[in-house]
Amino acid sequence: MSRAPLALAFGLAAAASCQGLAPVEPCGEIPANGCPVGRGGTCDDLTCDALYDCAGGAWTRVQTCLQPDAGPALGGSDGGLDAGGDGACTPVHIDADGGATDCTPDLAFPDCPVQAAETCAESACLTGCSDFFLCTAPGWVDVAYCTDQGQLIVTQ
Repeated sequence: MSRAPLALAFGLAAAASCQGLAPVEPCGEIPANGCPVGRGGTCDDLTCDALYDCAGGAWTRVQTCLQPDAGPALGGSDGGLDAGGDGACTPVHIDADGGATDCTPDLAFPDCPVQAAETCAESACLTGCSDFFLCTAPGWVDVAYCTDQGQLIVTQ
């Protein structure tokens, strides 16, 4: 008995089971000095100015890395985050009490998880996100949004 028909039948069944999957949308090149969180990027890496997540074919900033030894190219020893200059960074704090994981359905861009807003207030709306949501036990809760002028408004 030949194994070829069995292998062919198995191959056709496997191919048919994959047809319902959505196509992968690559994000392309990550923004300069950015590190992908999905591939193990962390702010412990001194070369990472920010962490990005690839979703729906676009890079979304999920965290700004505060690098204490970033050097003069980034505006000084505080990584360019002096409150009085062009590199101003007002930290964003959103009350995440009651936060959970694995909310469904997934958010669709331009809706983003709250972590994308917890960077600098001056740059949170530069991500392209319009609303920021916190995953809670009952589901997603809208906790912040960007105005048409690019200002972050925290509602929680």
